[in-house]
Amino acid sequence: MDRITERSLRIAAWALFAIALSYAFVAGLRTVADFDVGWIVAMGRYLVTHHQVPRTEFLSYTAYGVPWIYPSFGGALLYVAYAAGGFAALSWVNAVACLAVVAIAMGRPASASESSVGRSPLSGTPRFLTSALAIFAVPSIVYRTAPRAELFTTLFFAVFLALLRQHRREEKSWLWLLPVVMIAWVNTHPGFIGGIVLLVSYAALELGESFFGSGRQQARARMKRAAPWIAATLLATLINPWGVRVYEGLAAQGRVTRIQSVEVGEWSGVHLSAASFASALQLRDPNSSYWWLLLLAGAAALAALCRRQFGMAILLVGAAYISVDHLRFQALFAVVVIVAAGEVFAAPVKLLERPPLRVLAPVACLLVAVLGLLRIADTVSNRSYLATGEIATFGPGLSWWYPEHAAEFIEHNALPTQLFHDYNDGGYLTLRLGPSYRDFADGRAIPFGGAILAEQSTLVSSPPDSWTREADLRGINTILLSLARFGALESVPLKAYCESSEWRPVYLDEVSIVLLRNLPQNQPWISHLAIDCARQPIIPPRVDRSTANGGAKLYNFYANAASVYYVLGRDAEAADAIAQAEELFAGDANLSLLAGQLLQANGRFAEAEARFRHALSMRPTDKGWFLLARLYIEKKDYSQAAWAVQHSADLAIFPAERYRLLGNLEVATNKPEEGLSAFDRAERFGQKLAPLPSYPSFRARVADGRSRAWLALHDAQKATVYAEEAMQLAPEPQRWNLLADCYAAQGRSAEADQARRRAQESQPVH
Repeated sequence: MDRITERSLRIAAWALFAIALSYAFVAGLRTVADFDVGWIVAMGRYLVTHHQVPRTEFLSYTAYGVPWIYPSFGGALLYVAYAAGGFAALSWVNAVACLAVVAIAMGRPASASESSVGRSPLSGTPRFLTSALAIFAVPSIVYRTAPRAELFTTLFFAVFLALLRQHRREEKSWLWLLPVVMIAWVNTHPGFIGGIVLLVSYAALELGESFFGSGRQQARARMKRAAPWIAATLLATLINPWGVRVYEGLAAQGRVTRIQSVEVGEWSGVHLSAASFASALQLRDPNSSYWWLLLLAGAAALAALCRRQFGMAILLVGAAYISVDHLRFQALFAVVVIVAAGEVFAAPVKLLERPPLRVLAPVACLLVAVLGLLRIADTVSNRSYLATGEIATFGPGLSWWYPEHAAEFIEHNALPTQLFHDYNDGGYLTLRLGPSYRDFADGRAIPFGGAILAEQSTLVSSPPDSWTREADLRGINTILLSLARFGALESVPLKAYCESSEWRPVYLDEVSIVLLRNLPQNQPWISHLAIDCARQPIIPPRVDRSTANGGAKLYNFYANAASVYYVLGRDAEAADAIAQAEELFAGDANLSLLAGQLLQANGRFAEAEARFRHALSMRPTDKGWFLLARLYIEKKDYSQAAWAVQHSADLAIFPAERYRLLGNLEVATNKPEEGLSAFDRAERFGQKLAPLPSYPSFRARVADGRSRAWLALHDAQKATVYAEEAMQLAPEPQRWNLLADCYAAQGRSAEADQARRRAQESQPVH
């Protein structure tokens, strides 16, 4: 290789390395948006101000005093940053943490003496592949370096992996750092179990190579040197305030994970389908990178198997599996891919001189560099955040979705306790209003348990006049609910709250509403604070719309205000807010979906369909296809509705209900066989819903559909079996009528008449 070529390659390698690090920092510098940041920092505040580790729940009034094992030193470190610079400081923590994880995962360039592939003229230069992998990994990593205790797991996991990689590369070992890091890890986040998994995986890798690899002696020597430090690291997990009982906390978390996987987005899994894989081609969407990482991990695992590197293959496949099973682990998977795939695919530079790599390798590196620069530009301009429906934006500070002004209103007017709120707001309110206002429940499943979290969800989605008993029991006087357009507004019957006789709205903005219970002792507040939701103005913030951050803030205001106006039936104001938002940014598919819903509500079906299809052309989503399906159902075009629901199910994280609806539509279009197939898929995907109280009701609805499908196929006996199953699972009046139809189809007239009488008797009396 001549000197000019070598110099060019060095410049290119360092340039790609710099792009990867720049992207990591820019992506990490985002507004604080996580649901759990508040309670984690509030725990840290307690430790710092009281000089003791909290051992029981103290932030809520529903689970106050419940024993709880959770490392709180991570929260303390975050609280120190928060106390110094508020939420802006936490944004900088996110940026630095993301940069650190990516830098550690890429590692320092190997010297010629350390290289596993022999002396190279480019020794001491970053590897192209590792830098390219890092660019694809950044979107997955940045979500898990948010300013919450989990960022320490992401960081220390990368440190563990880097130390083990270094141990395999060099004679000089730094493994003595493993127990030191573990002491910090076990006291900052329960994810320290990931370090133990890494050590077990490393031992499996070395043992595999000691029996099957070409460097058996070297592998055995490395394992011999590592064994004492691995043992010391395992013992280091006991150096924490609870000692061995810290594993009780892990066991408790394991017991609730099954429930969280169907209720909390980050614990849910990835729905593998052709439609999901197709999103990999939307390269400008940062979320597409995950699919490329999966592909590269699979290729690296196959290459490792071919080289008899069984431990490396197991590590890659295992990391890929847990990332598919739980979104929360995608950052750890991304770190594994950077390190492990980079090692598996490491090759002498002379291979790059062979065709076709001589041409393909530079082109591939150039394309990845362009992608990295484009991602940086999209991040800084806020395009990627707005186009993908993110709840964060570029820069330091607090996200737009938090009820910042509503909390200030409650505090300023000293509204009465107890305060009830939705699940998403709980974490923020523990920090912003606590301890004066304790929260109802937040993102911590263990101290609250399923019953309290289910109660919270039920109350939020129920008409407020229907839960007087619960309000009396809990002493609830004030309600704060999130109206943010992603993950909150759709679960709140806003008009019912605004028109309630038991509760009176006293504050409304584009992301939240505050209500007071209509009791005599609350009249001093209600008399001068009460508002009319039908007329209450929602005032836009004063920002410079010409700047990227000002424009993004104003865009989110108008998009949220439009959603609130739409739910309140203030259609003219909703349409105006949509127009204002689209003037600022026209690339958000979610806004186009909202415009379609508004048009559909006013009977303008053709225009609504055009809006829905336009949104799907920008970004195909489960929600977009489902809204299009509902439009077709309203038009009674069930064939087209079934087509749209199928697309929706292919993209849904929890597709069970989509397949159930698809089954009903197939039966309605006289395709009972296809309907039964859809019900089978609904049942299969619905098994994940088993921990939920609503699961029997879901199974009953599936049995209803199957019964109707078998009736359409003139098999009354099978139809009866499923109708009886539905009745046993969830007795309802309409199910008696279905059962009567099944009996009548078999000629069992007396039983059919009896079932119809039961249906009439069980009808509610108005």
